[in-house]
This record gives sequence, structure tokens and C-alpha cells, in this order.
Amino acid sequence: MVDAQHCAKVPEGVELEDAATIGIAGLMVYQSIVPFVKASDRIFINGGSGGVGTYGIQIAKAIGCLVVVACSGKNAEMCKRLGADCVVDYRKQDVADALEKSNEQFDLIVDNVFSNPDIYWRCHKFLRPDRRYVTTAIRPEVGFAWNALKVSLWPTALGGGRQTFSVAARKSSTTDYEQIAAWVQDGTVKPAIEHVYAIEDVAEAFERLRSGRVRGKLVVKLTQSTGIEH
Repeated sequence: MVDAQHCAKVPEGVELEDAATIGIAGLMVYQSIVPFVKASDRIFINGGSGGVGTYGIQIAKAIGCLVVVACSGKNAEMCKRLGADCVVDYRKQDVADALEKSNEQFDLIVDNVFSNPDIYWRCHKFLRPDRRYVTTAIRPEVGFAWNALKVSLWPTALGGGRQTFSVAARKSSTTDYEQIAAWVQDGTVKPAIEHVYAIEDVAEAFERLRSGRVRGKLVVKLTQSTGIEH
């Protein structure tokens, strides 16, 4: 038995492989972006080419935002095809430097990587006052945990950041599922799936996932008619 708020009907015309990516990546992105911005706001997404980032670009554009993303140069065109208005190649320039020099003022920053805390420490220079810095990245490494603890708990006087910092969380919502599914159905959002694996190839899928180089999402097909997202 599954509670109703954990479920939503897959709309007609939406492939099950696409629907499988909504429950984790799609919902996390929706709840990290939609409550905090409106049409014409500016969003910076750090990590635009992964499963969460590709959803983030499209959902931000669906509600009418201008979107700047950071990714590697080889993934820049993909991010632009998904709707990114501007791309920063993190391999060619320091992201925090690039944002500061751009003179842009963002209404939301969504960090899907959180490998460079300097973006947060300096974000008061390119994130509007009283706006939010959200990370969707949760990793078990000690370094990551320490950086997250510092930016979320240390007061400014002790070297902490000046902007609101939060870690994204998902809460099942049929209404949110249905909105994302409707965007997928009408083509506003297209889940970016790098590869669909058969169940017998699940070890290969996890090996690819661990590489950290996945473009979009990976889906493992459990049977001929269902899929599960990774």
C-alpha cells in the first residue's frame, strides 16, 4: 500500500522511462526552484549537465526565468539546447570570479556540485540580499560535510556567509508530480536520459554513475514496461 501523496498518474503519451526520472531529480529541482522565484527572475545553476541540472534548466525556463549555468565546455551546447541563456565553463575560468565580474544579480543559486564553497562565500556580491543559496548535493565525504556545516552555521562575524544557505529536501507531493508530468507531456520539459540499461546490466549502470560524468539521468529497466531511476 502506498499513500496517495506519493503517487501520480503517468499522463498519456509520457514514456515510462521519462516518468521514472521525475520522482527524485524532477521533484527535488521543482521544490528547490519554483517556491523561490517568479517569471523574469535570474537563476544560477552550478552543475547544469547532470540529472538534476538538466531538469533545473528546463523547469526554470518553464516558469520564465533567465538561467545561467556552469558546466564543462563539452556539455555547454547541451545546456544551451535545454534552454540555458548563458554558460560558464568551469574548466576555463573560476566560477566565482566569472559571476562576480559579470555584474549579474541573481534571485536564486542552485548548486548541484558544491565542490567549490568559494561560490557561496562570495555570493553576496552576485546574489540579491535576502535571496537563497540552495545545494542539492549531498555526499558522505568529510570535506563536504565540513563545508556544509560552516556555511550553514557560522555567523558572518566568525567568517560565515552573508546569504541564506539551505540543503534541498524532497517531500512527496501529488500536485508537484502532476505539474512536472504535465510539462513533460506537453514538451516543455524533456527528461535528459543518457542511457537506459537492462536490469542485467545494473552493475554497469552503477559504474557509470560513480564516474561522475553522467550527462542527464541513467534509467534501469526492470521489465519490458517499467523503469527505475538512478
